[in-house]
Amino acid sequence: MPVPDLVPLGEAARLTGRTPQAIKEMAEAGEVFAVHVSGHYYFDPDRLPERPALPEELQGELPELMTAQEVAHLFRVHPKTVSSWARQGKLTYIRTLGGHRRYTADDVHHLLNQQHHTEEEGRS
Repeated sequence: MPVPDLVPLGEAARLTGRTPQAIKEMAEAGEVFAVHVSGHYYFDPDRLPERPALPEELQGELPELMTAQEVAHLFRVHPKTVSSWARQGKLTYIRTLGGHRRYTADDVHHLLNQQHHTEEEGRS
């Protein structure tokens, strides 16, 4: 009998669209087949649960997300300046599962246009 290729917890979470903690809890409850070796969980990708459907408000086209580096390049500023704008509320953001900020392209372009108009008014 062939041995299935097992994937680690993080990869199982990515494949199912769930958090690693949720997959681990499912494994501990016996809802998902997992092998626990030396403190690590491994999963058979063919036996993982289906990805849950996106909420209705997220179905369709998702916003393009940008990193602080990409936003900084557009504004010709340091990425730390972009983070400062986010803390000040000038630029909205979301957090990734890893805790990094991501900025929607629409919000970035709105701020860019707003800044451009402010600079033009200052020259008049």
